Amino acid sequence: MRTRYIATFADTIRTDPVTLAREYLSARDATEHEFQTDEARSAYVDVLSALGYFQHRTAFARALAQFDVRQEAVDTTRQDNHLRPIAWSFGEGATFPGVTDDTNWNGFLNVRVPVSAWPYVLAELIDGADGDAETIEGYRRLGITEGLVCLSHGFTIHEVIPTWPSFFPDYAIDTMVPIPPEWSEMSWRHETAPSFGPCVGPMGEAAQIWIDYEQAAMREFPESARFTFSRRDAVGELTVAYAGDDYAEALRHIAIETLACAFAHGLAEQLDPDEWRQMRLRNQTIAAGVCASHDFLDANMVMLAAWQATRPPAIVGNGDADALGTDLAHVNAAWEVATRYYLTASDEAARFDTWRVTGRDVQSLAAAGHNLATIPPSDSPGRVYSVGFVRAHGTDWIVDVGNTSRSFDHLIDAEAHLWSVFASDECRYA
Repeated sequence: MRTRYIATFADTIRTDPVTLAREYLSARDATEHEFQTDEARSAYVDVLSALGYFQHRTAFARALAQFDVRQEAVDTTRQDNHLRPIAWSFGEGATFPGVTDDTNWNGFLNVRVPVSAWPYVLAELIDGADGDAETIEGYRRLGITEGLVCLSHGFTIHEVIPTWPSFFPDYAIDTMVPIPPEWSEMSWRHETAPSFGPCVGPMGEAAQIWIDYEQAAMREFPESARFTFSRRDAVGELTVAYAGDDYAEALRHIAIETLACAFAHGLAEQLDPDEWRQMRLRNQTIAAGVCASHDFLDANMVMLAAWQATRPPAIVGNGDADALGTDLAHVNAAWEVATRYYLTASDEAARFDTWRVTGRDVQSLAAAGHNLATIPPSDSPGRVYSVGFVRAHGTDWIVDVGNTSRSFDHLIDAEAHLWSVFASDECRYA
């Protein structure tokens, strides 16, 4: 093997999938004088191929699809002038893809933005322009050169170091779509693409979007959609809400889900545990298009507050009920999602609700529960269970499980976390 490139076989084994793919292609296409014999080259190529597919599977295959010029012409428009792919933001707000030549203006990076991301960047620039028509028009006049919009000498740009590239080193950062600031990273190295969590239901049901490789050939299944957005139920099972290649359409579904989750959380925070339990049980048999939340409070006002908190200022306007009426299709869609998936008791949701109300055993999940405030010298109201405990800390709630501790703004979120940690392993505590 060519020891001047990879010194030892042990080094070859430890090589990441991208480097291994490059070495494979280099050896495969090497001129004859680089090896003593053609048989030696073929043997080395076979070793690299076996190592790549055995150790890295889809990551190695994706890297080959990206770098193999025999299979597909390489897009060089983003690689000229020594441009470096980066993720960046305006200091707060969304994270955008881009490239930079590492020059600076007033200490801020000069970047160029892929034309696919420009509408989202422009929208954020306009939001921050305070309605100044001249400034907005200047943003709109920024031109496109070789598929890139140049943001130089006048923009406060900060490079962002997300965690997902460490899991997917062959995923080009400048091909990632804009990521809203409220999304949490959910990527895992053993999955096939980066993923993010836009919102969470009242039992901790985290919705998730997977954003696959821009080049279809680099995906585990080339025919699969680039964007897959799914919601979870109370036991973690996924239901696909959108799968396709249109990011704007994916964002539309996510906005509906986000409002649905915010509405459900709003109700959970205003209803006491018994009212919440009764509402979700009644919704099992209630007429279509109706929600039993109205039996306990004015749910329309809860929806109005959730809508004001989750929709962009351009849509919310003055934020009153008349403004909401102009966005009624979106609100109704969120109401349907919330009522069906978050406000109606499934078997697991009914067990959770009963557990919150009784503080005692709920069908094989042990909960020793008593009020911490009744145990001198404690002055922290809360509940303790055999699996952990929830306690008040100022206006927050802290959940202690084993040697971990997490803080939550609302009691139901704290209880949902405790439930999610142990409900799937409840046989240990029965």
